[in-house]
Amino acid sequence: MPSERHRRLLLALVLMVCAPAWAVQRCELNGESVNPNNGHTTAGKSGVMRCTDDSGSVRLREQTLRDGRFVGPVVMVLSDGERREYTVNERGNRHGVARTFDGKGTLRREENLEDGSNVGLQKVFAEAGHLQELHFSDERRTVLTIGYHADGSLKELRCAPASVVPQDREVCGHAGRASDVTLYREPGKPSGAVSYLKGQMQRLSVLDREGRLVRSEELKDGRRIKRVFYTSGKQRSETDFIDRDPNSGGGREGVAREWAESGQMTQETQWAEGYEQRIQQWYLNGQQKMRQQIRREGRELQRTTESFWDNGKLAAVNVERNGRLSGWQKYFSEDGVLMREDEHGERGLLQRRKRYNDQGVLEREERFLEDGSRI
Repeated sequence: MPSERHRRLLLALVLMVCAPAWAVQRCELNGESVNPNNGHTTAGKSGVMRCTDDSGSVRLREQTLRDGRFVGPVVMVLSDGERREYTVNERGNRHGVARTFDGKGTLRREENLEDGSNVGLQKVFAEAGHLQELHFSDERRTVLTIGYHADGSLKELRCAPASVVPQDREVCGHAGRASDVTLYREPGKPSGAVSYLKGQMQRLSVLDREGRLVRSEELKDGRRIKRVFYTSGKQRSETDFIDRDPNSGGGREGVAREWAESGQMTQETQWAEGYEQRIQQWYLNGQQKMRQQIRREGRELQRTTESFWDNGKLAAVNVERNGRLSGWQKYFSEDGVLMREDEHGERGLLQRRKRYNDQGVLEREERFLEDGSRI
């Protein structure tokens, strides 16, 4: 039997083996040990604080202090070797040029920042070192994006209204003529084509991996027309709207259509002043399925919907105000005979119901109370 002393020694060894290895961060400033989480150790001091942590996610941190405040250049090295270099302003936000290098020392990202927000030119580099993405930010919005493959061919292009970098002059149509750019899914394999004039898209075509057209867009006579296609090549949908600046507040105006692969139109929606005005639907046999008229008066919205059976006969007429049934609703048989009428009052509550026989003669009339009971 082991003695009590031996048992204690064995327990101590087990605890030592099983204890977690907590990361220990060591920081020094001007040769003195400091703790960045304890402001008393850095108060009023200036210089470069250097922290190391052999087992942490951040292995190295070098940060500049000015009179006890973290302001100025910062260097961080992560456990995978990634290195980040940037500058912090007095507000604690990144400011100026920021660069990120991978574990092999290759520059992977270069940003220009102003008080924490991207401004101007931003670059992303591939592992092999070539420029992969170029962005330009203006007023906290990305207004230009150019994506590159290793051979210099383009994989993505979104243009700004005016030229912001030399690389966008030709491809974005800022050189006095419309551009004609082929986009590639990978080097040698086109994914579509795009044309810009003064930064405004004139034409776009998108191809699938088999080279089939799946989507197109064109600007024609002040209208932007977008189409989507089935894999068979037949048209699936089309939107034809006046081309307006999204920030102008003019609202959507035009028409949107959808087709079945057979070629039968299934829906058409007309828009004006940013709102739906008229919606029509059709069955695959060509008969009208639904016809809806929408009217607006201030905040009031009224929808009148006519529904049809697939034989073309009227099935129902419904009136809605602000999303609730209002007034008399009519329902018909497949032969077009009136079978029922419902009257809805305020808040859409059912008030009266009339039932008719197969010849359209009134058989029964009921009144409904607020709790749904009949009298």
